[in-house]
Amino acid sequence: MAIAGILLTLDAGQESRCLEALQNRPEVVETRQVDAGKLAAVVECSSLDIQKILEGMAGMESVLQLDVAYINFEDDMDSDGCIACPPHHSSKRAKDDRGLV
Repeated sequence: MAIAGILLTLDAGQESRCLEALQNRPEVVETRQVDAGKLAAVVECSSLDIQKILEGMAGMESVLQLDVAYINFEDDMDSDGCIACPPHHSSKRAKDDRGLV
């Protein structure tokens, strides 16, 4: 399981609507308005899903920016303190003839 703390920067006046949308998402366990146009949230979900979920939140209507304050993967560590890598998602940016972005 991954636990992430995030900060969402919103369009002016959209705090209540976005707060309600976040509270209706099962992976969001805590939400709070921290300033005008800024909401903090705690997300708990599968480590394999964290990237997809955060990208979805970043794409919500009225969200200008999503900043990740922390992500904890401690529950996923094996006895050696290692975590399996999540599946790779290729970048949408163009690559040059050597395969470099």
